[in-house]
Amino acid sequence: MSTEITVDHNFFDTVDEIQDDIKKHSLHGGHDEFDAQPSGGTPLHWHAIGLYVYITDGKFRFQDPATETIHECVKGTRFVIPERALHIEEEHHGYKGYVGLTRPEFPDPFVRDPAELKDLEPLEA
Repeated sequence: MSTEITVDHNFFDTVDEIQDDIKKHSLHGGHDEFDAQPSGGTPLHWHAIGLYVYITDGKFRFQDPATETIHECVKGTRFVIPERALHIEEEHHGYKGYVGLTRPEFPDPFVRDPAELKDLEPLEA
């Protein structure tokens, strides 16, 4: 299973296109738009679930430490953060979108410390 983050700008124009992509990838959730409140950011972390995020309003910035790229995601952008992919959430002023999840259950805790990765079994391809 790849841990490469992908970002596709101008990926969609309508909610129907988002829903079609969520179905295409057999993702969970993604039925309702979320409203992310402003955040001061989150340092280097990972999640025990893969995320397909579709931005419908506002701006979300995050850093991919594997490539040292800072991605600025705006309306029409889809970004995919695979399970266990390290990333850094930049400060933002709020954004809206939809999210499709690779697992039916939302893990707790959601934000995981990078040190936890060293003790995990490899993901299946």
